[in-house]
Amino acid sequence: MHAVGDPCWRDSQSVAHVALPHRVHLPDGTTRTDPEQWSLDEHVVAITGWSRSTLRQEDIDRMYPPPPPPSPLDAGYDTGLGWRLAWKAEDVALLTGLYVLARRAAELGVDQPVVVADMNGQS
Repeated sequence: MHAVGDPCWRDSQSVAHVALPHRVHLPDGTTRTDPEQWSLDEHVVAITGWSRSTLRQEDIDRMYPPPPPPSPLDAGYDTGLGWRLAWKAEDVALLTGLYVLARRAAELGVDQPVVVADMNGQS
């Protein structure tokens, strides 16, 4: 991960990039395709609008935005009575397995109810 003060390149809009583009087009119609070479030519760098710089905090914030907030379904709902309702793949797998077992038990004539107890997130 990049840090404040790391070297970077800025384009003509002053947006920071950690690497130069592979291909640049010059006003005379030619194309340069090796940034290792054309970055050493100050004339080409000036014409294409690139400049050397260092990363600032706002550049890093733009490169690595915070994750989006979880949806209400993923975040879950706390009832305030010690119950938390949320959807997770493990929960669906557990309930699907319980349904299959209960259906098979009913087919075999077992009439005992199935009880699932959730103890602090552990079923």
